[in-house]
Amino acid sequence: MKSISADIANTVNITLRRNDSFYLKVDLSNEDGSKYVLTNSDTTNFTAFLGVYNSNDEDVLGFSTQASNPIASTIDSSIILDSSLSTITIEADASDMSLFTGSYKYKLVVYGSTEVNTVMVGKVKVVDL
Repeated sequence: MKSISADIANTVNITLRRNDSFYLKVDLSNEDGSKYVLTNSDTTNFTAFLGVYNSNDEDVLGFSTQASNPIASTIDSSIILDSSLSTITIEADASDMSLFTGSYKYKLVVYGSTEVNTVMVGKVKVVDL
């Protein structure tokens, strides 16, 4: 599990094997080390989206907490936010991982009722071993 501070976007590069399943767990904290709050003031959970983009900034794959998304390449309900542990878990079956071998970029964003927080950015490298 990767532990990061949610106060500023962290650069974390990810390497994937083509046609493999995907699992990533991130522990979020504030700059002072306290847990990052993943609930709104009305106790509803935040939402999150991890978008993978090609060199033309086109969406090629997405992961979301939402059950339906306007982006066709998004794997719905593939992100779980655990507000009690301040963790984000992203999981997808191999059959959903439609990326070709190559290099991409990504951005993981957490949305509250009044805030948008980019917590991770970086490169995604897909290898064919």
